[in-house]
Amino acid sequence: MSENNNVQLNGTKENQQDFNLREFIYKYLRYMPLLILSVTIALIIGFIQTRYAIPIHRVTGTLFINKDNKYGGGSKSQLDEIFFSDNINLSNELEILHSRPLLTRVINNLGLTISYHNRGNLRSSNIYGSEPFRLSIISLKDSTRGFNMEIDARENDFLIGPTSTAPITYGQIFQTSYGQFILIRYPAVSLRDFATKKFDVTYTPIEGLASALSKAVKVGQANDYASILNISMETENVQLGKAIINNLMSEYGKLSIEVKREISQATMDFIDVRLDTIKRELGGVESNLLNYRESNEVIDLTAQSKLYYDKMEESSKGVNAQQVRMNVLDMLLNYLNNKDHQYEIVPTNLGIEEPVIVPMLLQYNAWQLQRDNYLKTTNEANPAVKNIETNLTTLREQIIEGLKNVRQSYQIAINKMQSTLEGAQRDVRSVPAKAKGLLNIERQQKIKQELYLFLLQKREEAAISAAATVASSRPLEDAIASDTPIKPDKKGTYLMALFLGLIIPIGIIFIFETFNDKLRTRDEIEKKTNVPIIGEIGHATEGRFAVTHGSRTVVAEQFRIARSSAHYLLSKIEKPVLLITSTVSGEGKSFIATNYGAVIALSGKKTIILEFDIRKPKILTNLGLKTGKGLTDYIVGNIKLDEIIQPIPEVQNLYIIGCGPVPPNPSELLLSEKVGELFQQLKERFDVIIVDTAPIGLVSDAMTLERYSDACFYIVRQNYSVKKQLVLIEDLYRQKKMRNMALIVNDIKLKGRYSGYYGYGSSYGYGYSYGNGPDYYEDGHKLKRNVFKRMRLFK
Repeated sequence: MSENNNVQLNGTKENQQDFNLREFIYKYLRYMPLLILSVTIALIIGFIQTRYAIPIHRVTGTLFINKDNKYGGGSKSQLDEIFFSDNINLSNELEILHSRPLLTRVINNLGLTISYHNRGNLRSSNIYGSEPFRLSIISLKDSTRGFNMEIDARENDFLIGPTSTAPITYGQIFQTSYGQFILIRYPAVSLRDFATKKFDVTYTPIEGLASALSKAVKVGQANDYASILNISMETENVQLGKAIINNLMSEYGKLSIEVKREISQATMDFIDVRLDTIKRELGGVESNLLNYRESNEVIDLTAQSKLYYDKMEESSKGVNAQQVRMNVLDMLLNYLNNKDHQYEIVPTNLGIEEPVIVPMLLQYNAWQLQRDNYLKTTNEANPAVKNIETNLTTLREQIIEGLKNVRQSYQIAINKMQSTLEGAQRDVRSVPAKAKGLLNIERQQKIKQELYLFLLQKREEAAISAAATVASSRPLEDAIASDTPIKPDKKGTYLMALFLGLIIPIGIIFIFETFNDKLRTRDEIEKKTNVPIIGEIGHATEGRFAVTHGSRTVVAEQFRIARSSAHYLLSKIEKPVLLITSTVSGEGKSFIATNYGAVIALSGKKTIILEFDIRKPKILTNLGLKTGKGLTDYIVGNIKLDEIIQPIPEVQNLYIIGCGPVPPNPSELLLSEKVGELFQQLKERFDVIIVDTAPIGLVSDAMTLERYSDACFYIVRQNYSVKKQLVLIEDLYRQKKMRNMALIVNDIKLKGRYSGYYGYGSSYGYGYSYGNGPDYYEDGHKLKRNVFKRMRLFK
């Protein structure tokens, strides 16, 4: 029959690769019980997790940061401008609230280094605020190592550890491998209020606890434009969470006050030192003035020089004012150049108003304070401290250079004023030299007096600022807990369980399906090859013959369907020779040859089976017939044909010629002319000749015998033959190396819509759905289906 007819019989399309949604759905529906089991287990695990997980609450407090950071006195000094300006960087405040020094203060205030848990049947719970006792540390062998102490509490005493038998009285000092302790009982808290009387008392080093608390506490702005911070944490103990957040907000306010007072105190200390120096200098000037008056008898200036003196006085005031500013600059220069003060805050409220110098002083003091904060928790070798010190050195040099430039400008102004003053002095040359000397001394006295009064005023301002210091923040709302626990999230847990319960088995199934290279479905065959499929044979386990006279089993009907399909393929051939082969051994080639011969013989045609698998013959053995002389003997001329033909008793009109002795040269033996004579003689005696030959994928015997055949039935086996074998089959078909080539699929499973091999039953055009009715099959071969198999979910 032509190739077009073959393709029409197969009903396939070449290179059909379109996605089949129905196939895809059925592929996974067959695993539905596995999916249901997986989802059920996942949901049970999710239920256990949500049922016995410790409820977690979110505790949140609100902190207001006062950007208009004024002192209690109402006026805003230069100290505020340096450290508490209107442009507070909230990012810095967020870091401060997360800083370990601040959290260490909270931990010490609340005694969090020791935690208490009550053991339940399935979980332990934190009992902060309701603990029945308190552990007091007398001494620790190693404070950097944490430990856990198991307490079996009783009303008057307790046991330590599960193996301890010696009770310890509350309030009594006891020794463990960790140190010495005292356990103090709180009589107001009854042990009956707890799930059990077993407790865990855990000591955690403060450094590790501060780091953990820094990660647990979340701080963020209420919005991008507000100076309000939300401080929150997730905890199983609401009372503990509230205590931590409230104390954190309180300690943050205290810290800001301490910083301000530290700055004020540094300013006052600096002014006190300068006051002592100026006081001594002023005393010396006043003593010089008194001695001068006494020695020169100078009491008052004459009216004649009043006009000149007024001009000199005006110029002198300008020089004095500039001289005061220069003295302040000199003091700051000396202070900055003094290595003893290189890491101390520089006073800025001394009247310096230069726009270039003030911002640098503000930044300098900010870095000094940042360095001091780091040194509270680390040492000077810390890279962060080194970096700040480098910045301070650079900025100090810039400030010194700036001050020198300002001083130079002051000096120029003084020189200019001095020139004016010298002009006035020339006008009073007639004034007695004594009066001039008196004027110089009085001017020195005035300069010292003004500087002394200026410093007194600034010290008083600093003292008032320190006394009236207020925090730069205040709690806007104390910590409150969420009404319901945020964890465990039952809905999320169940959704995740459902997702994992589906995705994990689907993933496993996908991997299994992807890497499984066995032929399992009719579609897989039809997509890879155009060879027509003339038969699909189910699994048979009992008897030598699946087809006998009067048999009505599923497999028998399948062989009858194959016989009918082959009729169209071989309708023009009078006495066909059918070559039956496969790719590898084990695909059921001999089983198909035997039973297909039987079904042909039952139709009334005289049929003979030739056991040409002369390398591994087994048909005679499987049929229980005697082995002896056979084809190999006939080919070498040792026997006549009639001597090797054996009838098969179970099936009328069916005969067989066995292989005979296995030859040492089977390939060469099949090239003998006697083989052609054999087929010629058999065609004269039989209607159909079935040749069971060796697998074509292993040896060349089938190709050698193909010239004597009229058709080739190629056997593939479900879940045994590999997909890449179809490449060989398609190549043989396209190159027409086998006449009238057709496929028979062997060992299919008929236990579900998408069983191992779907495409049969009611959905297949020439199938056998009519056989599903009652009393059609023999009782022993009825299709047996349970509830799941009726759902077509299993093989």
